[in-house]
Amino acid sequence: LGCAEVVVWSAYDGYDYALQANHTAQWSRVVACFRQVCDACPGIKVSLEFKPTDENTRWFAVPSTGAALLLCRDVNRTNFGLTLDLGHCLAAGENPAQSVALVGAAGKLFGLQLNDGYTRLGA
Repeated sequence: LGCAEVVVWSAYDGYDYALQANHTAQWSRVVACFRQVCDACPGIKVSLEFKPTDENTRWFAVPSTGAALLLCRDVNRTNFGLTLDLGHCLAAGENPAQSVALVGAAGKLFGLQLNDGYTRLGA
């Protein structure tokens, strides 16, 4: 690809109603897909930028820093990590500093975005 990192924001990877999705099957698909991408491009960092909700999808498959860290654990690839968007952390009702600290301590902080933080806390 000619790049060192790919940031993935999964705009439509979620569901609209709480009981609509088979969450176990959905999680397994997300894990398998990220493993496939990481294995196909071992020299490229693959970084997920999670977001809790959006006008496209009410709830995302990976809606929080905690869920994103669990995904890192389950994908279990050295080239898989996270890009934290501080606005997305705020939208999830999280403390962005704590999110950065936790992801950094896990060795999975691949990027940080500060550019679009206009949001309501816990929106």
